[in-house]
Amino acid sequence: MSVASSRSRVPGAVNGYEARWEQHNTERRLSILRAAVELLEEKPLGADIPVHEIAKRAGVAKSVVYRQFSGREDLDRRIRSYLIDDLGAVLDVQLDVSSGSVREIITRTVRAVADWMGDHPNLTAFARTGPPAGGPDSVDAISSLKGRITERSRELIETIARIVGVDAVALEPVPFAVVTMVEGVLSAWVAEPEHSRTRAEMIADLSAYSWYVLDGAARALGVEVDPDRELAEVVAGLDAAT
Repeated sequence: MSVASSRSRVPGAVNGYEARWEQHNTERRLSILRAAVELLEEKPLGADIPVHEIAKRAGVAKSVVYRQFSGREDLDRRIRSYLIDDLGAVLDVQLDVSSGSVREIITRTVRAVADWMGDHPNLTAFARTGPPAGGPDSVDAISSLKGRITERSRELIETIARIVGVDAVALEPVPFAVVTMVEGVLSAWVAEPEHSRTRAEMIADLSAYSWYVLDGAARALGVEVDPDRELAEVVAGLDAAT
């Protein structure tokens, strides 16, 4: 009896084999993506990186790359997704409203973006060259990430709206305005041949500007927010009072 026919008689064995094979393919795809990212970091900004170099760095044959990805465009999209997923995961942690004051949350989030863009200018530039996997062709990976950060930031805005007793819809434009400002200013700063301001200064300034936008929007609604009070404590107090 052949191995294939044996497996057809044992569903559990087939499922186990398929699971191991899928895990193997996942690990190969990740090793290829990591190799591509390493080369992007090492090469001059905008340099072409042939598939055979990526394969060599990943320790696989070039044909394996094309078995894991449908073509160069698919590979590039997956690389962009890998990059923005990496930064997005960091930002999700920094935007956690269960820990820190409004000022602390804003500052640590801006710092995470500044550190990533400042430490990885080549990766940032590559993420702008096209869309991520599954995204529309008209939206590059950085713009896609900005949308994700904006949506994730709404939790902070909704928490603040709850604290001050206003409809969160009234503050809806704030996340996009802040995200766009921070990304735009940091992009210009990263592109400077010689930085006119240190990273720490940029983080401090952008954190302050972000707070000014949020504070101004809240004051326009006739309310004030204490930027240095622990959010979790404030929310807990509200819950206790209801």
